[in-house]
Amino acid sequence: MSRCIVILPFLVFMISSVALGSLNAEPSGIEVGMRYGTGERVPGRFDGDLKQFSSTFNPLIFSSVSLNGGKSTNLYEGFVRFLLDSRSRVGFVVGRNDWQMLQLTEVTSDLYYTKLRSEIYSYHVLGMYYFTMPIFRNWEWENGLGVGFTSADWNIWGYSIGEAAPNTRYYNQRGRLRGSGLAYRVETAINRRLYEDTFFQIGLGYHHVAIDKFSGNYNGEMSSFYIRADGRVGVIDDTRIIDATVSTAQTFRRLDMNSGSWVLYFSVFQRFLD
Repeated sequence: MSRCIVILPFLVFMISSVALGSLNAEPSGIEVGMRYGTGERVPGRFDGDLKQFSSTFNPLIFSSVSLNGGKSTNLYEGFVRFLLDSRSRVGFVVGRNDWQMLQLTEVTSDLYYTKLRSEIYSYHVLGMYYFTMPIFRNWEWENGLGVGFTSADWNIWGYSIGEAAPNTRYYNQRGRLRGSGLAYRVETAINRRLYEDTFFQIGLGYHHVAIDKFSGNYNGEMSSFYIRADGRVGVIDDTRIIDATVSTAQTFRRLDMNSGSWVLYFSVFQRFLD
């Protein structure tokens, strides 16, 4: 419900802006373009929680965890924008954001070694507002902000191995988790007119996603990442979370993702005037 409250005023603003723009005497039209971006994630709580990963919730077993990768991102987008007047426009952005491969390694005091690789990528649809200012001849300065929805996939594969030979045990680790939430964007860019209505754009943006939980199939069971009251993070079967709560005498909450990245992007778009 809270997501609807956040999105609704923005959508109402966009619709009303389009209606008012149609009454404006200035030229109207649309812009259609494609974008590629590369960036760096801002480390946050999500990374800190994963560093507390534990393959067991036994308080007598200690573990050491290292987390590598997942710092860079690649952005792919297409967009459509409607001109309200010579400086203002609203539009929609559809895209995908890929993380660099994330690697987690854990060594426990009971001689178990776990190595997991994660592929995380998200899709988003954003409603955007833009304001441009002419700089010199064929150059423009553009600023935009927006909000929308995102859906993220978290694919995990790896293994756990432990105990001394000949009793060594090996376990495959496979997971396909998914979560959804809100996405936010703030950006600024310079536009350069290449031809009469063709533009090249270079800009800097901050892209933020907020996902409250991930759930899906992990080793054949419907599971989620949970955080225990002592800060330990692990994967638990959703149907057994009550048993885990009783046996450990602690409460659990699902792992959330609030993660942002700075993105340097390059766009090409075509303007069609009425």
